[in-house]
Amino acid sequence: MILLVEDEAITRAAFADGLRREGHQVIEAADGIRALSLLYNYPVDLVITDLVVPKLNGFELLTQIRSRWPQVPILLISGYMSQDGGSIISNGKAEFLHKPIDPSDLIATVQRLLSTVH
Repeated sequence: MILLVEDEAITRAAFADGLRREGHQVIEAADGIRALSLLYNYPVDLVITDLVVPKLNGFELLTQIRSRWPQVPILLISGYMSQDGGSIISNGKAEFLHKPIDPSDLIATVQRLLSTVH
């Protein structure tokens, strides 16, 4: 199961639809607090999160996930990357795709990350 965290409803729907067309189960959250709630209640294999989401941003969410579910792969998505984001990625704590995201790049990255889980 994939947890998709994106506050822009149109973007979230587009990503979720594309992932579902590829046969993935997707649960969705529009903010970081809802994402944590879903993580506690569902067996999540992969988290895809925007860096800029309300209530708990992508970096804070990543920290919470790493402390509670260290084995879950995380894919950060954003239209920009900060210095902090670069260090997180280079330390292997998450992967990153820059928006706008080509759907085939998203699917290929998701498949690769999920292959490390199963």
